[in-house]
Amino acid sequence: MLNKPALILLLGLFLSSEKSFAQKFSLGIVGGASSSQISGDGIHGFAQFGGLLGADVEYKLNELWSLSIGMQFNQKGARNYKSKSVYSAYRLRTNYLEMPIILHYKIEQFKIHAGMYLGAKINHKERNSFGPIDPVREFNTLELGFQLGVNYRLNTDWQVELRFQNSILPVRAHELNQVYPPSWFILGEWHQEILNKGQYFTSLSLVFRYNL
Repeated sequence: MLNKPALILLLGLFLSSEKSFAQKFSLGIVGGASSSQISGDGIHGFAQFGGLLGADVEYKLNELWSLSIGMQFNQKGARNYKSKSVYSAYRLRTNYLEMPIILHYKIEQFKIHAGMYLGAKINHKERNSFGPIDPVREFNTLELGFQLGVNYRLNTDWQVELRFQNSILPVRAHELNQVYPPSWFILGEWHQEILNKGQYFTSLSLVFRYNL
């Protein structure tokens, strides 16, 4: 049986390690809204809105750098509304379960971040004014992409973050293997060659994080 000094020592070590753990690790709940588009569909603009919900754990490497890993549900897609110049409306919704691994750099109240994410497709729906599109064009099971963002700390518990995501590998092939048409957002021939390989998701998200 432990004597009183040993119990006090163990209690002190436990409290010290718990404090050190709290200083190094931060568990957060994230949630927000996203807008997205997909390349190669002839539609421009982040017109498909969706939701984002998940959690992450952030590890403090030092006073400036930290690393986080998370798990989140994220909705992506594309949308076009019927109008005088648009014959048929179009809507694509694809749901993913994503695991982002992100490196953060702190600048006073701000953090800028960059990293990668791996998404697993849950399901997708694609339709136009005449109903569901048939035959169904399946998406790849996994999506690999990069994520950039800036985070602002509102107070001790709350942060707000603007994120940009883009697929690195195509999420599915072009329809009838067609070549991606010229776009107003082409960075060069190398970019065009990448886009010719298939369709890619691009999304913007406004996310709030609550620190537990």
